[in-house]
Amino acid sequence: MYWERVTEEIFVFTSERYALVNAVAFLTQSGVVVIDGLPFPDEARTIARFLEAQGGGRFSTIFLTHYHMDHVYGLHAFPSHLDVISSRRCREMLLEVGERSLEEARRHDPQFEEVTLRIPTITFEEALTVETPDKHFRLMPLPGHTPDNIGIFYEEERILVAGDAMMAIPIIADGDWREEIETLQRIKKLAPETIIQGHGEVVLRGEVQHVIDRYIAYLECIEGEARKVLRKGQPRESIRDIPLERCGLERVPLGIASHALHTANILRIYDTLKEEAEGTAE
Repeated sequence: MYWERVTEEIFVFTSERYALVNAVAFLTQSGVVVIDGLPFPDEARTIARFLEAQGGGRFSTIFLTHYHMDHVYGLHAFPSHLDVISSRRCREMLLEVGERSLEEARRHDPQFEEVTLRIPTITFEEALTVETPDKHFRLMPLPGHTPDNIGIFYEEERILVAGDAMMAIPIIADGDWREEIETLQRIKKLAPETIIQGHGEVVLRGEVQHVIDRYIAYLECIEGEARKVLRKGQPRESIRDIPLERCGLERVPLGIASHALHTANILRIYDTLKEEAEGTAE
């Protein structure tokens, strides 16, 4: 794990063991605001101890961007009395699949025995503003990667913590690419000066619009590739031969997992388009 300081009061922690997933913390006058957690217990404990020292032992609240376990598991390391704030859908998904997923993780790796699943205590539908004496956080739905994903917009400095709506490679295998494109267009209109992605590097001032445009172009490209396979009647498995680079992104940010994630994206779109076409034909 490594960490960086985005500003004097904002920290980003990145796991080198799982897809460069990020956790975020804001130092506020009422205590530390935590956004997501890294998946592994030792990383989570290290972050919690570090933030306890930085924040003078005081924590304020936890925001959870979505239900995926690489963002959820690490929250167990923070004080149990803290409210966890998420979308309503996130709470529903965790109640539906959370314990089952955690048991599966424990079967594969005993280190997860110490993890206790944190279920959100405060939820919202359309928008929620959370204030501390010195900061305003606007929470908003940013679906596409998953139906429940939210972003947290720190208004004073126009910094968006985007959850997995922004990733080094946009992933929609558990979501909807059309919603993801709409979300990225919404983020463009919001015009944040800095974006902290769910996975990968922080997108700094001057690069935000360019990076968003690349992600939109990537999603439009993979839809085109899926349609091409369908139109030509090629076998579904031929999708595995479509390189990530054809759609304008590189494998470096997420390493060896990049091609598998890219392939899963196109397969998701292919299956959806095929199902829609068959439904229309009926």
